[in-house]
Amino acid sequence: MKSTTKLVLGAAFGGLALSMVSTTPASALTDLNVITANNGSCSIYAQHVARLTGLNEDNGVDVDLLNSETTIPYVAFLDTGDAEYVMLDSAQVLQMANSGQPGSVVYEAYNFASEGIVVPADSPIKGLADLPGTTIGLASDRDQITTMIALDSVGLPADSITTVVVGDAGPVMVNALTSGKIDGFAGGSSDRANIQAGGVAIRNITPMAVSENPGNSFAMWNSRMDELDTPTAGFLRAWAMAQHMGVLDTKFVISVCAVATPELFENMKTGSGLINSSAYIYQLRRTNKYGEPRNWVWSKIQGPYVGLGEIDGYIDPATFVDHRFIDRASDWETKEVIDVIERWKAANPDKVLG
Repeated sequence: MKSTTKLVLGAAFGGLALSMVSTTPASALTDLNVITANNGSCSIYAQHVARLTGLNEDNGVDVDLLNSETTIPYVAFLDTGDAEYVMLDSAQVLQMANSGQPGSVVYEAYNFASEGIVVPADSPIKGLADLPGTTIGLASDRDQITTMIALDSVGLPADSITTVVVGDAGPVMVNALTSGKIDGFAGGSSDRANIQAGGVAIRNITPMAVSENPGNSFAMWNSRMDELDTPTAGFLRAWAMAQHMGVLDTKFVISVCAVATPELFENMKTGSGLINSSAYIYQLRRTNKYGEPRNWVWSKIQGPYVGLGEIDGYIDPATFVDHRFIDRASDWETKEVIDVIERWKAANPDKVLG
Protein backbone atom coordinates (compact mmCIF):
# COMPACT_ATOMS: atom_id res chain seq x y z
CA MET A 1 0.00 0.00 0.00
CA LYS A 2 1.54 3.28 -1.02
CA SER A 3 1.51 6.27 1.26
CA THR A 4 -1.06 8.91 0.47
CA THR A 5 0.08 12.02 -1.32
CA LYS A 6 -0.85 15.42 0.02
CA LEU A 7 -1.95 17.51 -2.93
CA VAL A 8 -1.42 21.22 -3.00
CA LEU A 9 -4.69 23.09 -3.23
CA GLY A 10 -5.41 25.55 -5.98
CA ALA A 11 -5.47 29.31 -5.71
CA ALA A 12 -8.57 29.39 -3.51
CA PHE A 13 -7.01 27.16 -0.87
CA GLY A 14 -3.28 27.56 -1.52
CA GLY A 15 -2.29 29.44 1.62
CA LEU A 16 -4.31 27.14 3.84
CA ALA A 17 -2.85 24.00 2.30
CA LEU A 18 0.75 25.13 2.69
CA SER A 19 0.21 25.80 6.39
CA MET A 20 -1.19 22.32 6.98
CA VAL A 21 0.94 19.97 4.88
CA SER A 22 3.25 17.85 7.01
CA THR A 23 7.00 17.98 6.34
CA THR A 24 7.67 14.70 8.15
CA PRO A 25 9.95 12.42 6.09
CA ALA A 26 8.30 9.41 4.48
CA SER A 27 8.28 6.29 6.65
CA ALA A 28 6.67 2.90 6.84
CA LEU A 29 3.58 4.60 8.21
CA THR A 30 0.89 5.91 5.89
CA ASP A 31 0.41 9.66 6.33
CA LEU A 32 -3.22 10.66 6.75
CA ASN A 33 -4.75 14.12 6.98
CA VAL A 34 -7.92 14.25 9.05
CA ILE A 35 -10.35 17.01 10.01
CA THR A 36 -12.50 16.44 13.08
CA ALA A 37 -15.25 18.67 14.45
CA ASN A 38 -12.80 20.21 16.95
CA ASN A 39 -9.14 19.23 16.77
CA GLY A 40 -8.33 21.20 19.92
CA SER A 41 -10.83 19.54 22.21
CA CYS A 42 -10.88 16.32 24.18
CA SER A 43 -14.65 16.11 23.82
CA ILE A 44 -13.56 14.04 20.81
CA TYR A 45 -11.16 12.20 23.06
CA ALA A 46 -10.27 9.35 20.69
CA GLN A 47 -8.35 11.71 18.41
CA HIS A 48 -5.85 12.55 21.17
CA VAL A 49 -5.81 9.18 22.91
CA ALA A 50 -5.01 7.34 19.67
CA ARG A 51 -2.17 9.77 19.01
CA LEU A 52 -0.57 9.93 22.45
CA THR A 53 -0.80 6.22 23.28
CA GLY A 54 0.77 5.13 19.98
CA LEU A 55 -2.38 3.42 18.74
CA ASN A 56 -2.14 5.16 15.37
CA GLU A 57 1.41 3.95 14.83
CA ASP A 58 0.47 0.47 16.06
CA ASN A 59 -2.06 0.39 13.25
CA GLY A 60 0.29 1.65 10.55
CA VAL A 61 -0.80 5.26 10.24
CA ASP A 62 0.55 8.71 11.07
CA VAL A 63 -2.41 11.03 11.59
CA ASP A 64 -2.15 14.79 11.09
CA LEU A 65 -5.15 16.59 12.62
CA LEU A 66 -5.86 19.61 10.45
CA ASN A 67 -7.18 22.80 11.97
CA SER A 68 -10.94 22.48 12.35
CA GLU A 69 -11.38 26.25 12.60
CA THR A 70 -11.80 26.96 8.91
CA THR A 71 -14.56 28.64 6.94
CA ILE A 72 -13.97 26.21 4.07
CA PRO A 73 -16.53 23.39 4.02
CA TYR A 74 -14.90 20.22 5.31
CA VAL A 75 -16.08 18.21 2.32
CA ALA A 76 -13.99 20.48 0.07
CA PHE A 77 -10.87 18.95 1.60
CA LEU A 78 -11.97 15.55 0.33
CA ASP A 79 -12.53 16.97 -3.13
CA THR A 80 -9.03 18.49 -3.30
CA GLY A 81 -7.34 15.50 -1.70
CA ASP A 82 -5.96 17.54 1.18
CA ALA A 83 -7.79 15.35 3.69
CA GLU A 84 -8.39 11.63 3.57
CA TYR A 85 -11.24 11.75 6.11
CA VAL A 86 -13.41 14.52 7.48
CA MET A 87 -15.86 14.46 10.36
CA LEU A 88 -19.31 15.67 9.34
CA ASP A 89 -22.45 16.18 11.37
CA SER A 90 -25.70 14.68 10.09
CA ALA A 91 -26.73 17.85 8.26
CA GLN A 92 -23.42 18.02 6.39
CA VAL A 93 -23.64 14.36 5.44
CA LEU A 94 -27.14 14.77 4.02
CA GLN A 95 -26.15 17.96 2.20
CA MET A 96 -23.18 16.10 0.67
CA ALA A 97 -25.47 13.33 -0.51
CA ASN A 98 -28.15 15.76 -1.72
CA SER A 99 -25.64 17.61 -3.90
CA GLY A 100 -24.43 14.37 -5.48
CA GLN A 101 -20.90 14.62 -4.12
CA PRO A 102 -19.12 11.23 -4.28
CA GLY A 103 -18.50 10.71 -0.56
CA SER A 104 -19.70 8.16 1.98
CA VAL A 105 -19.94 7.74 5.72
CA VAL A 106 -17.57 4.95 6.79
CA TYR A 107 -17.71 5.27 10.59
CA GLU A 108 -20.24 6.82 12.99
CA ALA A 109 -18.02 8.30 15.71
CA TYR A 110 -21.02 9.68 17.62
CA ASN A 111 -24.26 7.72 17.98
CA PHE A 112 -25.78 10.71 19.76
CA ALA A 113 -25.43 14.37 18.77
CA SER A 114 -23.65 16.61 21.25
CA GLU A 115 -25.09 19.80 19.77
CA GLY A 116 -27.94 21.43 21.62
CA ILE A 117 -29.43 24.63 23.01
CA VAL A 118 -28.62 25.74 26.54
CA VAL A 119 -29.77 28.67 28.68
CA PRO A 120 -28.45 30.08 31.96
CA ALA A 121 -29.56 27.98 34.91
CA ASP A 122 -31.59 30.87 36.35
CA SER A 123 -33.23 31.76 33.02
CA PRO A 124 -37.04 32.00 32.92
CA ILE A 125 -36.85 29.93 29.73
CA LYS A 126 -37.91 26.43 30.74
CA GLY A 127 -38.09 24.79 27.32
CA LEU A 128 -38.13 25.34 23.58
CA ALA A 129 -41.71 26.59 23.69
CA ASP A 130 -40.46 29.67 25.59
CA LEU A 131 -37.95 30.68 22.89
CA PRO A 132 -40.08 32.87 20.54
CA GLY A 133 -38.77 36.44 20.61
CA THR A 134 -35.38 35.47 22.04
CA THR A 135 -31.87 35.68 20.59
CA ILE A 136 -29.82 32.48 20.41
CA GLY A 137 -26.07 32.63 20.01
CA LEU A 138 -24.37 30.08 17.77
CA ALA A 139 -20.90 28.61 18.12
CA SER A 140 -20.70 28.51 14.30
CA ASP A 141 -22.91 28.55 11.22
CA ARG A 142 -23.21 24.75 11.40
CA ASP A 143 -25.27 25.12 14.60
CA GLN A 144 -27.99 26.98 12.69
CA ILE A 145 -29.59 23.80 11.36
CA THR A 146 -29.46 22.15 14.80
CA THR A 147 -31.36 25.10 16.21
CA MET A 148 -33.92 25.07 13.41
CA ILE A 149 -34.57 21.35 13.82
CA ALA A 150 -35.00 21.81 17.57
CA LEU A 151 -37.59 24.53 16.95
CA ASP A 152 -39.33 22.43 14.32
CA SER A 153 -39.64 19.56 16.81
CA VAL A 154 -42.07 21.66 18.86
CA GLY A 155 -43.79 23.31 15.90
CA LEU A 156 -42.00 26.66 16.03
CA PRO A 157 -41.03 28.43 12.78
CA ALA A 158 -37.42 29.42 12.14
CA ASP A 159 -38.25 33.13 12.24
CA SER A 160 -39.64 32.92 15.78
CA ILE A 161 -36.14 33.60 17.13
CA THR A 162 -33.08 35.61 16.16
CA THR A 163 -29.73 33.85 15.78
CA VAL A 164 -26.24 35.33 15.81
CA VAL A 165 -22.84 33.66 15.52
CA VAL A 166 -20.78 34.55 18.60
CA GLY A 167 -18.00 31.98 18.14
CA ASP A 168 -16.68 29.32 20.50
CA ALA A 169 -14.13 31.27 22.56
CA GLY A 170 -14.92 30.74 26.23
CA PRO A 171 -14.79 34.38 27.40
CA VAL A 172 -16.85 35.54 24.43
CA MET A 173 -19.58 32.96 25.03
CA VAL A 174 -19.65 33.73 28.75
CA ASN A 175 -19.87 37.48 28.15
CA ALA A 176 -22.65 37.08 25.60
CA LEU A 177 -24.74 35.07 28.06
CA THR A 178 -24.03 37.09 31.20
CA SER A 179 -24.45 40.46 29.51
CA GLY A 180 -27.85 39.54 28.13
CA LYS A 181 -26.76 39.92 24.51
CA ILE A 182 -28.13 36.44 23.93
CA ASP A 183 -30.79 34.47 25.79
CA GLY A 184 -29.43 31.04 24.98
CA PHE A 185 -26.59 29.33 23.19
CA ALA A 186 -26.44 26.57 20.57
CA GLY A 187 -23.24 24.56 20.31
CA GLY A 188 -21.53 21.31 21.18
CA SER A 189 -20.29 19.71 24.38
CA SER A 190 -16.92 21.51 24.23
CA ASP A 191 -18.71 24.84 24.01
CA ARG A 192 -20.84 24.00 27.03
CA ALA A 193 -17.76 22.92 28.99
CA ASN A 194 -16.05 26.23 28.23
CA ILE A 195 -19.11 28.17 29.34
CA GLN A 196 -19.23 26.23 32.60
CA ALA A 197 -15.48 26.69 33.08
CA GLY A 198 -16.17 30.42 32.91
CA GLY A 199 -18.42 30.10 35.94
CA VAL A 200 -21.82 30.13 34.23
CA ALA A 201 -24.29 27.44 35.26
CA ILE A 202 -26.42 26.32 32.31
CA ARG A 203 -29.38 24.07 31.49
CA ASN A 204 -29.78 22.02 28.32
CA ILE A 205 -33.30 22.46 26.92
CA THR A 206 -32.82 20.28 23.83
CA PRO A 207 -35.30 17.38 23.59
CA MET A 208 -33.66 13.94 23.57
CA ALA A 209 -35.42 13.09 20.30
CA VAL A 210 -33.58 15.92 18.52
CA SER A 211 -30.19 14.58 19.61
CA GLU A 212 -30.86 10.97 18.65
CA ASN A 213 -28.93 11.07 15.39
CA PRO A 214 -25.35 10.41 14.16
CA GLY A 215 -23.77 13.48 15.69
CA ASN A 216 -20.38 13.16 13.98
CA SER A 217 -19.36 10.65 11.32
CA PHE A 218 -16.20 10.08 9.30
CA ALA A 219 -16.67 10.46 5.57
CA MET A 220 -14.25 9.83 2.74
CA TRP A 221 -14.28 10.06 -1.04
CA ASN A 222 -15.58 6.88 -2.71
CA SER A 223 -12.84 6.96 -5.33
CA ARG A 224 -10.14 6.58 -2.65
CA MET A 225 -11.56 3.60 -0.79
CA ASP A 226 -9.59 0.98 -2.70
CA GLU A 227 -6.35 2.99 -2.59
CA LEU A 228 -6.73 3.60 1.15
CA ASP A 229 -8.23 0.24 2.08
CA THR A 230 -5.57 -0.90 4.57
CA PRO A 231 -4.77 2.55 6.05
CA THR A 232 -8.47 3.30 6.53
CA ALA A 233 -9.01 0.04 8.38
CA GLY A 234 -5.96 0.88 10.53
CA PHE A 235 -7.06 4.43 11.26
CA LEU A 236 -10.56 3.34 12.25
CA ARG A 237 -9.26 0.39 14.31
CA ALA A 238 -7.06 2.78 16.31
CA TRP A 239 -10.02 5.14 16.71
CA ALA A 240 -12.35 2.36 17.89
CA MET A 241 -9.81 1.10 20.44
CA ALA A 242 -9.30 4.64 21.76
CA GLN A 243 -13.06 5.18 21.86
CA HIS A 244 -13.46 1.98 23.90
CA MET A 245 -10.96 3.26 26.46
CA GLY A 246 -13.53 5.87 27.47
CA VAL A 247 -15.73 3.26 29.08
CA LEU A 248 -13.00 0.74 29.91
CA ASP A 249 -10.89 3.18 31.95
CA THR A 250 -12.38 6.67 32.04
CA LYS A 251 -9.78 7.98 34.48
CA PHE A 252 -7.04 6.89 32.10
CA VAL A 253 -8.64 8.84 29.25
CA ILE A 254 -8.89 11.88 31.52
CA SER A 255 -5.18 11.49 32.30
CA VAL A 256 -4.21 11.39 28.63
CA CYS A 257 -6.48 14.28 27.73
CA ALA A 258 -5.06 16.39 30.54
CA VAL A 259 -1.72 16.02 28.73
CA ALA A 260 -3.16 16.64 25.28
CA THR A 261 -5.30 19.69 26.14
CA PRO A 262 -4.21 20.93 29.59
CA GLU A 263 -6.19 24.16 29.25
CA LEU A 264 -9.44 22.17 29.37
CA PHE A 265 -8.41 20.61 32.66
CA GLU A 266 -7.43 23.70 34.63
CA ASN A 267 -10.79 23.04 36.24
CA MET A 268 -10.60 19.27 36.67
CA LYS A 269 -14.31 18.97 37.43
CA THR A 270 -15.22 20.58 34.13
CA GLY A 271 -12.69 18.57 32.13
CA SER A 272 -13.71 15.30 33.76
CA GLY A 273 -17.37 16.08 33.14
CA LEU A 274 -16.60 16.65 29.46
CA ILE A 275 -14.96 13.22 29.14
CA ASN A 276 -17.71 11.46 31.06
CA SER A 277 -20.40 13.00 28.87
CA SER A 278 -18.48 12.08 25.73
CA ALA A 279 -17.82 8.49 26.80
CA TYR A 280 -21.20 7.66 28.30
CA ILE A 281 -23.62 9.72 26.19
CA TYR A 282 -22.40 11.05 22.86
CA GLN A 283 -19.81 8.42 21.90
CA LEU A 284 -21.31 5.48 23.76
CA ARG A 285 -21.60 2.54 21.37
CA ARG A 286 -25.24 1.71 20.57
CA THR A 287 -24.45 -0.79 17.82
CA ASN A 288 -22.94 -4.27 17.71
CA LYS A 289 -19.61 -2.90 16.54
CA TYR A 290 -17.90 0.44 16.96
CA GLY A 291 -18.65 2.95 14.22
CA GLU A 292 -21.27 0.77 12.52
CA PRO A 293 -23.40 3.08 10.35
CA ARG A 294 -27.11 2.81 11.12
CA ASN A 295 -28.91 3.09 7.81
CA TRP A 296 -32.32 3.07 9.51
CA VAL A 297 -31.39 6.11 11.60
CA TRP A 298 -30.21 7.98 8.49
CA SER A 299 -33.62 7.25 6.99
CA LYS A 300 -35.54 8.31 10.09
CA ILE A 301 -33.89 11.71 10.59
CA GLN A 302 -34.43 13.07 7.09
CA GLY A 303 -37.97 14.44 7.56
CA PRO A 304 -37.04 17.76 9.22
CA TYR A 305 -34.21 18.35 6.72
CA VAL A 306 -36.66 17.96 3.85
CA GLY A 307 -39.21 20.18 5.58
CA LEU A 308 -36.65 22.91 6.19
CA GLY A 309 -35.38 22.74 2.61
CA GLU A 310 -31.93 21.48 3.57
CA ILE A 311 -32.31 18.53 1.19
CA ASP A 312 -34.61 18.13 -1.80
CA GLY A 313 -36.19 14.86 -0.72
CA TYR A 314 -35.57 11.46 0.80
CA ILE A 315 -32.15 9.97 -0.02
CA ASP A 316 -31.53 6.24 0.24
CA PRO A 317 -28.76 5.80 2.87
CA ALA A 318 -27.31 2.97 0.79
CA THR A 319 -26.09 5.68 -1.61
CA PHE A 320 -23.98 7.50 0.99
CA VAL A 321 -23.10 4.90 3.64
CA ASP A 322 -20.41 2.21 3.32
CA HIS A 323 -19.86 -0.60 5.85
CA ARG A 324 -16.73 -2.18 4.36
CA PHE A 325 -14.28 -1.12 7.10
CA ILE A 326 -16.36 -1.85 10.20
CA ASP A 327 -15.40 -5.49 10.74
CA ARG A 328 -11.70 -4.68 10.61
CA ALA A 329 -12.12 -1.57 12.77
CA SER A 330 -13.56 -3.80 15.49
CA ASP A 331 -11.12 -6.68 15.02
CA TRP A 332 -9.39 -6.46 18.41
CA GLU A 333 -9.67 -7.94 21.88
CA THR A 334 -10.13 -6.01 25.12
CA LYS A 335 -6.77 -7.39 26.31
CA GLU A 336 -5.05 -5.49 23.46
CA VAL A 337 -6.63 -2.24 24.66
CA ILE A 338 -5.60 -2.92 28.24
CA ASP A 339 -2.02 -3.57 27.11
CA VAL A 340 -1.89 -0.16 25.42
CA ILE A 341 -3.27 1.50 28.55
CA GLU A 342 -0.66 -0.19 30.74
CA ARG A 343 2.11 0.71 28.29
CA TRP A 344 1.26 4.40 28.50
CA LYS A 345 0.91 4.33 32.27
CA ALA A 346 4.34 2.71 32.62
CA ALA A 347 5.90 5.34 30.38
CA ASN A 348 4.09 8.26 32.05
CA PRO A 349 3.73 7.44 35.75
CA ASP A 350 3.71 11.12 36.71
CA LYS A 351 0.79 11.82 34.36
CA VAL A 352 -1.57 9.18 35.69
CA LEU A 353 -4.30 10.67 37.84
CA GLY A 354 -4.91 9.03 41.17
